[in-house]
Amino acid sequence: MHNIPKIEDPRGNLSFIQAGDGGACPFEIERVYWIYDVPTGRVRHGRALRHTSEMIVAMSGSFDVLLRRPGEADRRVHLCRSDRGLLVEPGTWRVIDNFSTNSVAMVLASAAYDPDEYIEDFAEL
Repeated sequence: MHNIPKIEDPRGNLSFIQAGDGGACPFEIERVYWIYDVPTGRVRHGRALRHTSEMIVAMSGSFDVLLRRPGEADRRVHLCRSDRGLLVEPGTWRVIDNFSTNSVAMVLASAAYDPDEYIEDFAEL
């Protein structure tokens, strides 16, 4: 888990993400997208990326991320704070599920979208 700087203020907290050396995100950010309006009980399909790193942040609500790597034990991480980011390394199978109402997941990626980058079958890892 990576800590994201948080400036606390009575009017509301402020966080920011800087990329690269010394930043909260350990890679240069090439793409940002968010996942939202996922009905409770639904699962975002599993997949892995060949060469792209990702950082996932719960901007609102909460959800779980299941991480799987061949030969390693599965790891389930509960994300519920916008000042924590989960790093997903290339070649890691990930499934996002257990969304609370009004969850928003922000995903930072180290590369632009490329359909050839996606592994859609865990057996291909």
